[in-house]
Amino acid sequence: MAASNPLNVFRGPNSMAQYFDPDQNPPLPLVEIPAALNPLRKDGVRIYAKMLTALPAQNVKSLPGSTVLSLGMISRALWDNEDVVAHVTNKKHVDSLRLLRFFGLKVSLYGGLAQQEPQDPKGIMSRLRALASTNPGVCYPGQYDNIYNWKSHEQWTGAQIWKQLPEIDVFCATIGTGGCATGTGVYLKSKKPSVKVVGVCNEFGDPTPGPRHFPGFESSQFPWRETIDVFESVASCNAYRSSMNLCRYGIIAGPSSGEALHGILAYLRNVKEEGRLAELANPSTGEISCVFICADLPYQYMDMYFKKLGDEEFPPIYNKCLLGCDLDPYDERWFLSPDQVAALISHASNTFRSESYSTYTKESLLVSATTLSSVSSASSVSTSSSHPSMSSSYTYLPSIYGLTYWSQSDILTIIDIRNAVAYTNSHIRGSLNLPLPDIKKDLFGVADSVKKRWLELKTDNGQPRLVSETIRNSPKKVILFVCQDGDTARMATAMLRAEGCEAFCADGGYDMLSTYLQNQKGLANIVDGQSQLEKSSSAS
Repeated sequence: MAASNPLNVFRGPNSMAQYFDPDQNPPLPLVEIPAALNPLRKDGVRIYAKMLTALPAQNVKSLPGSTVLSLGMISRALWDNEDVVAHVTNKKHVDSLRLLRFFGLKVSLYGGLAQQEPQDPKGIMSRLRALASTNPGVCYPGQYDNIYNWKSHEQWTGAQIWKQLPEIDVFCATIGTGGCATGTGVYLKSKKPSVKVVGVCNEFGDPTPGPRHFPGFESSQFPWRETIDVFESVASCNAYRSSMNLCRYGIIAGPSSGEALHGILAYLRNVKEEGRLAELANPSTGEISCVFICADLPYQYMDMYFKKLGDEEFPPIYNKCLLGCDLDPYDERWFLSPDQVAALISHASNTFRSESYSTYTKESLLVSATTLSSVSSASSVSTSSSHPSMSSSYTYLPSIYGLTYWSQSDILTIIDIRNAVAYTNSHIRGSLNLPLPDIKKDLFGVADSVKKRWLELKTDNGQPRLVSETIRNSPKKVILFVCQDGDTARMATAMLRAEGCEAFCADGGYDMLSTYLQNQKGLANIVDGQSQLEKSSSAS
């Protein structure tokens, strides 16, 4: 039982074999649940969770008799065998099927009953036993009748619990194959015959993933009759609720684990109602020490938690209106800094020829080759000498964020979505004004404002919809959005990108862009209007 590897380091050609070997690991955690989850704590009841979820395979046991997930991992890691097939009911949730395939398992579906009786001659397990008996290349572990299933729990699970908690009085596990409850119970009773073993089953017709209902287990060949003292049945909603409560207090465990907790509490309440709780108490401490098994994780069952439990059991989602709007992805590469905007506008202009662009300076409204190179370099930009979608008569220039621009003015449409007054006062030469109502600053800080703005951009009757029509009619055009502070332009850019358009926006909005242009002699000529920009340009 003593771990021979106290530092928990596994190395060398046998590292994976050592990692999956319980004797090379410290005992799995045994954690007392908080009083908030134990309504009988004031009655002297202590309840501990045995965290089999801390095994290398997490939600399955890395031992003989394990589920197909752990068998798949071990088969590949120890013997380089990838030919592992999971035979699964066709009623399995798609997420569970994806999980199996994610771990490299082949999946073979079967119809009929989801949980079949192990000895049913027409059942899937009988068919697999027959296949393995006639094909020497097939290994079917037969976890429902393989004695090493329950014996592995006798050897490790039971021995660990006894070493960690020799004062144990009650042990509880859900019943799947029955190996865990039987094997652990056999060991504990061999050390302390008074230990009560509780087996927890699903309610008939109301399954929780993993455990079975009692009629589906009764024919088990494991020595459960002389080991398990009492059975409890638990409704699936109670299993999911108990699991969720465990998780919220930091004991991450799935619905099977929740079923075990609910089952042991049901057993203890019944004993208390019968006035026999004191009979379970340890004479030396006066307390009742109980252990239940946590053998699964919640993540793959998340959809079922919300189906089984009421919405009132979950915290609210604030700003829920945002679930129905502004869902298109945003990408920082579409948000152009002022110098990148200036470079884009300059090179889309038809006031120069690309073959001589290196002779132009900012004073003649152009970004020099050196400036453009620095812009491109700062943006991790590549250059291109061709564009497959365009005629060979065009001459191409270096690209910004992978988009190649050519020296034709009709390849760029600038959409200014500020209000008409602001646009009239000052705007980018050649831009179109499709005004939207003013909105408070920090658009994305107010959920209702986000939805309102999104609807304004999306509506079929609003002017901004004309942008989409323009792009459909001129699919080769690049769209540049300009707004006051950059937020609305970001949203519009994301919306058009989702439609397959080459859209960008002026990051920081017209405020930041105009400040930049004021400091760039010559580039101020890009701006039209009665602004200081034009006055500065005229004075120069």
